[in-house]
Amino acid sequence: MRKHLKLLIALCMTSFLTSFMGSSLNIAMPFIAQDYDCSPENVTWMINAFTASSAAFLLASSALANRFGYLNIFLIGALSSGILSFAVTLAPELVSGALIRGLQGVSLSLVFCTAIALISQRVEREYRSFAIAYNVSSVYAGLTLSPFISGLIVDTLGWRTMFYITAVGLLIAYGLTYHEPKDKPITNKMPLGRMAASFALGLIILLTLSSYTSYSAFLYVLVVALLALVGYLIIEYRSAEPLLPLKFIWGNNVLKYALLASTFHYLASFVFTLLIAMHLQLILGYAAATTGLILMVQPFLMVLSSSFSGKLSHMVGPQYLTITGMSMCLTGVIVLFWLNPESSLGLIFSAQVLLGLGFGLFSAPNTVIVMSSVDPYQYAMASAVQSLSRTVGQAASMAILTALLHYTISAAVGTAQYVTELSGSIHLSLTLSSLSYGVGLVFCLLCLKNRIAVVRARRAAAAAAASPATATAANAPAATSAPAPAEQATENHAQQ
Repeated sequence: MRKHLKLLIALCMTSFLTSFMGSSLNIAMPFIAQDYDCSPENVTWMINAFTASSAAFLLASSALANRFGYLNIFLIGALSSGILSFAVTLAPELVSGALIRGLQGVSLSLVFCTAIALISQRVEREYRSFAIAYNVSSVYAGLTLSPFISGLIVDTLGWRTMFYITAVGLLIAYGLTYHEPKDKPITNKMPLGRMAASFALGLIILLTLSSYTSYSAFLYVLVVALLALVGYLIIEYRSAEPLLPLKFIWGNNVLKYALLASTFHYLASFVFTLLIAMHLQLILGYAAATTGLILMVQPFLMVLSSSFSGKLSHMVGPQYLTITGMSMCLTGVIVLFWLNPESSLGLIFSAQVLLGLGFGLFSAPNTVIVMSSVDPYQYAMASAVQSLSRTVGQAASMAILTALLHYTISAAVGTAQYVTELSGSIHLSLTLSSLSYGVGLVFCLLCLKNRIAVVRARRAAAAAAASPATATAANAPAATSAPAPAEQATENHAQQ
């Protein structure tokens, strides 16, 4: 693994920085709003633009990686993302900042779709699991450390410093991987029409979903885009070389329900940190560093529970852990139904404990279910569609929250009416999250049902295959001569 040490460091660095930046903006929201002279809920557009563009461009990014090679696409993504991080700090107002963040989402989707693929392609088999574990740990480390570190940075050096740090780190990652040997493209084909259609439809749907409560005309655009999406999915289903392997997904019930559970899990959970950060800073008036320290509880427990969920999967089965994890997350959100400006921090702490442990118990075992539901030669495809389910869930979650905030809040920041409206918006978001967790729990149960059916079918097939041989052995004479060479060769061939 030493000969790929620079590559592994670069991949872990990008994983850490992207998760760090994604979580940091939740803490920095009031400060960005103050600099741009706008309401805090408007700053969600900087987060929403990033999540929408990265999710929408993920299929096109995968096609580009297959056509031009994983390393080339990773290098372009790291370099452009680093430059765009610097550009965000120069944005004079919110609209330009959101546009640049949207471009950064496109560029970082090039990184998201190639990181694990590069590890699988280049790291030796005996070290591959360790390399993937380091990469995943980097993501969790970014989530865990981000709230407190970003709070300190925002309070002392300003929110732009977070983008400076991210930019430098991404450019270092580019430098570390620049001299790595380039890989050969997997295909010479590049379906530009379907790539453009997937990006345009994804972006339009997610952005209009965020905006239709503010501009009612966007509702018609959303309906037309959803109808167009149905047509696009039909084309993808019939395509011999699809960007989105719908036949592969739909024909495997265990995989299908595991992916749907993942989508609804991230749809419900992605905005939780942002909602609690808004409650602590905008309603209770906590400083950014204090808010970050409080918010470290959930990601820390996510890391802790993820670390032992792998061992538990072997003991009790991953499907039972996903059900337990989803149930704990649902309970954590229900606990927050009693959240109000007079609530104690104990209520928030209890919800974070349930959500952190539940998230860790669901995430890793669900990945085990996804990867064990396919043959080894399908691992790359399964990993890609799971990443897509996660990203789409996060982007849709952010889009819905943006729409809710603009629909429910009209008062000026700092007024009693603003606190009332923000509190109501948080409760409405939590209600939708609980419904999403409920749907996700149903898909977990369906996944369990189909997984049991698959196991029973395999055992029945194995028993049926073994029974003729057993019957033959039982009926044979006790004293039998050794089989002839030709018979022995036939038997060996059958066993193989």
